Amino acid sequence: MNLLEVGQSVLGQVQRAARSAQAEIFLLGSESRSCEWSGTSPENKIIAQSQGLGLRLIREGRLGFGYANRWDKDALELLVRRAVAASDSTVSDPLLELPEPVSGPSTNGLDLVDETLAQTPWEARARFLETLETDLKKRSPRITQLLRGSYHEGRAQVAVLNSRGFAGTYEGTRAGFSLAAVAVEAGETQIGYAFQGVRHHADLKPDWVIQRAAEHTVSLLGGKQIPTGRYDLVLDPFVAAEMLELLAGALRADNVQKGKSFLTSKLGQSVGAACLTLADHGRLPRGLATAPFDAEGQPTQKTRVMDRGRLQGFLFDSYTARKGKTRSTGNAGRASYKGLPEPEASNFYLEAGSQTPEQLIGNVRSGIYIRSVMGLHTVNIISGDYSLGLMGERIENGARTHAVRGVTMAGNLLDLFRNVEAVGSDLIFSGSVGSPTLWIRDISVGGV
Repeated sequence: MNLLEVGQSVLGQVQRAARSAQAEIFLLGSESRSCEWSGTSPENKIIAQSQGLGLRLIREGRLGFGYANRWDKDALELLVRRAVAASDSTVSDPLLELPEPVSGPSTNGLDLVDETLAQTPWEARARFLETLETDLKKRSPRITQLLRGSYHEGRAQVAVLNSRGFAGTYEGTRAGFSLAAVAVEAGETQIGYAFQGVRHHADLKPDWVIQRAAEHTVSLLGGKQIPTGRYDLVLDPFVAAEMLELLAGALRADNVQKGKSFLTSKLGQSVGAACLTLADHGRLPRGLATAPFDAEGQPTQKTRVMDRGRLQGFLFDSYTARKGKTRSTGNAGRASYKGLPEPEASNFYLEAGSQTPEQLIGNVRSGIYIRSVMGLHTVNIISGDYSLGLMGERIENGARTHAVRGVTMAGNLLDLFRNVEAVGSDLIFSGSVGSPTLWIRDISVGGV
């Protein structure tokens, strides 16, 4: 039985059990394979399959919810009974209802499926892991060990159906490669990481990942503190993407409406430098978070949330859109079939500039190239205040001179984004969040 057939069966049971209820079914089926290597030996070859569905039921504004990972008749009947019973004990919310279907969700041009994954033997695609440690050590004599390398691939199918007439399904594939390298010099050991995730295996670049991991690891050796002062910062694209993830959370309409975002009441205002333009693109071809429709069946779209530093909008699902008297941006997401939909970013990225990373670094007289930040989980998303540890390389007169560690920076995210001087041309995605290199001027750094 396919996903849509399962969903239609559950909808039929809901209509018989609670005729006046609105019902929404979210279904997910997936299969994946992964392999890990440590040194020259394979470890943990795993083949996995999973399936599940979540039922959201609304009766006169009262919510009932349940989920199941078995799709036999008895399990689904029990799921419906429990969801109906749950709706009897919740408080009515007049804004709570399912969205009306909108025509237009299409997979045309999204390019989400790599059929070669099913056509090529698994061993052939993972063969590069056999020589991974040898390839890694060739990058630098200071690289002593492959701590861990992994390759994974999978295929998933999503379906959404509701009692208001929407029924849709789509599939997507993904492949990913990551590694951790060890570098040693003068008794000091450092570990560096690199990874890449893609929809199509052909887009995977193992050589680029290996080189990046080697450079990252070696660059951390010999780190020392620098004097406290004000420095320009050049953020590696992966570090910049981590900072943008914080911004994506602050742009969720539910956080904004609850006053839990430092961007509350900032709509239409300048919240970043004029060189910053941010987009959330749910239909980005081959994007890891691309889909024809969101977790409620609403069409996805490209939403420009910041235009030349000015805040243009937020990320809405149907509930927050109804509350804000606007329309959904197609940003309803679910952590899994076990959770309710809520606003979340899709492919969230900073549009690229015109200068290469080398040109940005060449413009810096006194600064730090940031390769790693510590403490992002402590950032206060309500106020925007942060205090972070930094690791990277000292920049002096346009050149990287030595490793830096044991330094910190503290401030507010609004000030940080307003101080961005230039954006690089090297847009790189870290999962579904992308950023180029960023040059940020005049930031207070704590050292010695």
